Amino acid sequence: MDILFDIRDNIRRFYASNAGLIRPLLKIACALICFFSIRFYLGSLATGLFEFSYMLLFSLVCAFLPWGAISFFGGILVLFAMLEASYVMAGFMLIAILATGFLYFGFKPGHGAIIALVCVGFIWRIPYAAPLILGLYLGASAAIPCALGVFLWFILRYFEINGGQMSAVIDTSVMMTDFSAIMDGVIKDRYMVIMAAAFVLCVLTVSAIKSLSIDHSWTIAIGAGAAVICVLVIIIGAMFEETSLLWDILGLLLSLGLAFIYEYVFFGVDYRGAERLQFEDDDYYYYVKAIPKIKNEEEDRRS
Repeated sequence: MDILFDIRDNIRRFYASNAGLIRPLLKIACALICFFSIRFYLGSLATGLFEFSYMLLFSLVCAFLPWGAISFFGGILVLFAMLEASYVMAGFMLIAILATGFLYFGFKPGHGAIIALVCVGFIWRIPYAAPLILGLYLGASAAIPCALGVFLWFILRYFEINGGQMSAVIDTSVMMTDFSAIMDGVIKDRYMVIMAAAFVLCVLTVSAIKSLSIDHSWTIAIGAGAAVICVLVIIIGAMFEETSLLWDILGLLLSLGLAFIYEYVFFGVDYRGAERLQFEDDDYYYYVKAIPKIKNEEEDRRS
């Protein structure tokens, strides 16, 4: 597994020396992946601004804006696609985007790209990787954007399933029917509530356990977070919605694999070299547990 640490260290050194160029290119790449994933998922419903020229333009704009711009422009693309199918659906999406911006960006800005990341994870059937990895990386602060990402995903999912049956006509009875159907299909969806709760509890569980001063706390945290998802989504969620058990289990296993790789590469430590130190000053006694990080042989020789 030393090759993983070699790749990690080479990437870190390359990024440190070329950060000014890499950051905008990375934002462009992430934005294009997000936009093309949504376009792939929506299929024939991906009209309007889902042309390559528009997606490339928005990706270039994202290069000079904070990471949250990816989620914002992704929402704009979906909004205009919905506008061609149903004014009610587009209005509902607009309210959802504004509510998301108010609830998250107004109080806890800085990680808005997580919302888009959650949606992309659902599209590629590895949704549980987001709460597992983000619980390790960001801690409890990732809970809110993960829940908002689940909410926006279920709106996108409802549109993908029912968009072909909607009609962009200005008729009161039709619009009221569409609005009632959207409310029943999204807001009153108990499976969505269970999924959002699972993501929040997974993030909080991983964040809490990884901070414990026990051996292999990060590995245990990933396992506990996966157990939360398994119980809430695969077992309890199946009571409210008919899902594919095979895809759920496969998605959880793939997410677990990605989380363990992330933990091994970025949080890998050698518990055999753990040391417990004790010292004091005039006011306190200090008890410190020091665990060396795993390094490749070449880095060990340099240090």
